[in-house]
Amino acid sequence: MPAELAAPMDEMTAEPPARRPAPAPSTATTTTKPTGLGRIPKKWKWTGEAFIDVEEGRAQRLCNVVLSDMTEPLPTGLRFSVCLSSADSIRFGKLHDVADLYMIARACGQVQQFVKFGPSEGSDTDAFNTLAIHLRSERSFTYARLSVDGVEAALMVVFPPFIKELSRLLKVPEIMIDAPMIGALLQWELTRQEFEDARWFKLNSDETTRPSLHPEVKALVDEKFAKNSTVNRALRILNVSKSLFKFLSTTSRPYCIWYSPADGQSGESAGMETAALRTVLAAFKAEDMGYKTDVRIAFVHIGALKSLSKLPALAERRNKQSDLRFYTYGTHESVPPERWGVHEIYPLGGIVTFTPSAILNNIIAVYELIKRIAEHPLWECYILPSVVAMLAKLTCQDQNPLALFDRGEFVFSDLLELIEEGKISLLRSPPLTRCPKGGEDPAAKWTSWQTELLRMDARGLLESSIALAAEQYSSVQPHALPEAIQTEIVRDLMGMQMQPTLMDAYRRFVVIKGKGDKHLGEDRDGIECTTVTTFDFKDDWFKN
Repeated sequence: MPAELAAPMDEMTAEPPARRPAPAPSTATTTTKPTGLGRIPKKWKWTGEAFIDVEEGRAQRLCNVVLSDMTEPLPTGLRFSVCLSSADSIRFGKLHDVADLYMIARACGQVQQFVKFGPSEGSDTDAFNTLAIHLRSERSFTYARLSVDGVEAALMVVFPPFIKELSRLLKVPEIMIDAPMIGALLQWELTRQEFEDARWFKLNSDETTRPSLHPEVKALVDEKFAKNSTVNRALRILNVSKSLFKFLSTTSRPYCIWYSPADGQSGESAGMETAALRTVLAAFKAEDMGYKTDVRIAFVHIGALKSLSKLPALAERRNKQSDLRFYTYGTHESVPPERWGVHEIYPLGGIVTFTPSAILNNIIAVYELIKRIAEHPLWECYILPSVVAMLAKLTCQDQNPLALFDRGEFVFSDLLELIEEGKISLLRSPPLTRCPKGGEDPAAKWTSWQTELLRMDARGLLESSIALAAEQYSSVQPHALPEAIQTEIVRDLMGMQMQPTLMDAYRRFVVIKGKGDKHLGEDRDGIECTTVTTFDFKDDWFKN
């Protein structure tokens, strides 16, 4: 087997093929003359020559091969008999690593048919077996492009049945396991016309969303993994940063990966990007410790951030493990392209908010903590409008809070002054939705509200908070208000830890609770629940 057959996948083939379907067949595709379906024999068989690419623009004859015992096609699906009805040869491309099929599969629909692929005569057996053994030992596959009526329509992916990962990914039926090799018919997800109609979409992807390795990272990769094409490819798929590369190079790092449901389901085969990440980590001899053990690195697929709050002991890890690093990786349609790739998140510091009970129980200590947070360069704090309104409700009894404020008798005037001075923000988490719903853009509405708050004095802040809370909780019974506000606080902090700007700058998300806050009895959903007396910055900022 020539060494060229195992050449690594070049940069052009590394992207999903469906994004760039080939033009009408050339020397590299199987040609088919226009033909009607006709009557397909019950035991269809195809025999012809097989060629395989050994270098750019040049193929080498392998042997004569036979395709037989194909499975039933999908209803109205494509068939081998249609694709090969007028062909007398098949030309395969280079050999590809198993991980490459994840990219190809994303560009194709469901497997249309399987077929047994073997040597035609006894004289063809040696050459055929050489290819099969090489594919098995290298855990590789190859494919041929198939055309219908002069237009490329599908791929025929060929591999030995012993490569379990490929069989599992393509869902090969048991009747195929005794085949010398297996052929799988994968139809393109997009037709040529659909691709041409969507060509405008490609303009933004090639140059702006497919980053190349940083020159310094490329130099490190060439030095450490020059001869490992699989690791090289995985590093480029992920666009690994220089800081992560050096961090992994220093010593073995125990890690965990949170990827469900964005890149596969937990407990099942992960997607292509997670498989690439595991390839890189294995090359650095890092060890996957799962979710129940302390690790040094936690990787989060960018599309799985919304479920990260379910990671066991997330709040405790961020609080107590200062050496634990978090990185996002991968791509996802729900996330802006500028967030794709490898990025460190949750580095230092944190965001703090307060419950009404926490302020009522120890108002002086809370005010002191607010002032200390304002002095700390890595921490910020805020309070929800509903919390301000609840404080007014609990302390003003049946009197008008605004009238009390005007007379200088409002208990929490100092809190309003702290808001007015900018030491604590009156805030709700910005909406994560990027697109308008029902004709109204929630992000624009939020920005408008925040702009209005900036122009308000202490009295205006109190009046606005009461009005917002009255509208928000108009249908909630008075006895249910405390728990409803606690639930809102947790939900709001969960939104805060999903904000790109905040996750890039802050690590911990903390709610200061009071003794009566039963809904906040323990850490939950990535949120730390603590009291004003037990809160700890976990640094030496105020010890100097």
